[in-house]
Amino acid sequence: MPSIDPLSVHRLASCEFVAKAQNVLLVGSSGTGKTHLATAIAIEACKRKHSVRFFTVSQLVETLIEARSERMLGRLRAKLKKVNLLVLDELGFVPLPANGAELLFDVVSDRYERGSIILTTNLPFEEWTSVLASEALTHAMLDRLTHHVHILEMNGRSYRLARASQIARRGAA
Repeated sequence: MPSIDPLSVHRLASCEFVAKAQNVLLVGSSGTGKTHLATAIAIEACKRKHSVRFFTVSQLVETLIEARSERMLGRLRAKLKKVNLLVLDELGFVPLPANGAELLFDVVSDRYERGSIILTTNLPFEEWTSVLASEALTHAMLDRLTHHVHILEMNGRSYRLARASQIARRGAA
């Protein structure tokens, strides 16, 4: 992703943002390396002895809904509060049920100024309401996520699509 400043990536890899309970938002089109970068930073955080959990947003919401139905929600939220870095991948691919969006907000709110989040999304902020289903909840979540934040915009051509095109051209030759 040539548009990203390598120095910004190196700063994030130092994991200083984790020690400061700051967030990282990786925003951009599909196939541009958001998940790859989030994973690389999470691995660096692990190497630096930070606790890390990784979920797709839909996996976390499903886990939260199940925990609520099993009367284990408080325990799960307490565990998530203790994690130094929570990686939430793929906000925007799957619309969330209203109760799921509320539970996701609770997790984000629990971590506000206490623990870091890396969140990847293919949606610009103004389109988050389409996934979170509530304008008020969307604004409140964005407010908490963006207060202490590093935002990297990762727009461009999909690496997967470019690779598939290369293979197709070689096969046709």
